[in-house]
Amino acid sequence: MEPVLVEGFGVEIDPEEITRLLGRGSGAPGAAAGRLERVIDEMLSRAGELIAPRGIYTVTPGSGLLGSTHFEGLERVAFCICTIGGGLEREVSELSAGDELLRAVVLDSAGSVAAEETAGYMERRIRDEAACEGLRISCRASPGYGDWDIEEQRAIFKLLPGERIGVRLSKSCMMIPRKSISFAVHVAEDPVRLRGENSCAECDVEDCPYRPPG
Repeated sequence: MEPVLVEGFGVEIDPEEITRLLGRGSGAPGAAAGRLERVIDEMLSRAGELIAPRGIYTVTPGSGLLGSTHFEGLERVAFCICTIGGGLEREVSELSAGDELLRAVVLDSAGSVAAEETAGYMERRIRDEAACEGLRISCRASPGYGDWDIEEQRAIFKLLPGERIGVRLSKSCMMIPRKSISFAVHVAEDPVRLRGENSCAECDVEDCPYRPPG
């Protein structure tokens, strides 16, 4: 199918997720906790002004990801690139340069939550489309996690015109703007698992903010 552009939607940024990413719990001293809460409220409002969620996806046979063997034998796979845009990232850089480090860190965390919510929105969009055909989708899998080589980002960007949503790849296959996510889901009556039962345990990215405790 031709790539489908999705834009003009909003995402909700959960302040509790920001707190979790910051690694702060209820045990913080009262004054510090109060200041952090005020900054989170401030940066939540600012993030809402800065983000521009959008995404693009296509559904193709697994063999459509040229040069990849990761999806061999799968009849239908949806590939997606999504982003919140670069405005928030630029503001984080400006805050950091101006020694507003707490605001910069909190705003950056808000951007991470917004990017994940954007990917969630796109996943639900693909799921609902599949459901209209009596099909289901697997959990999301992204290049660079588990056993999917991050260099296959290049194949996704050949399949999807990332420039239509303002996203490009660096030489090291990292997406620019940083608050962008690419993923794949298997579309079928009985979709296969694209990542392990406990992909966080299998993943070697030790400082990932989404790794659960324990």
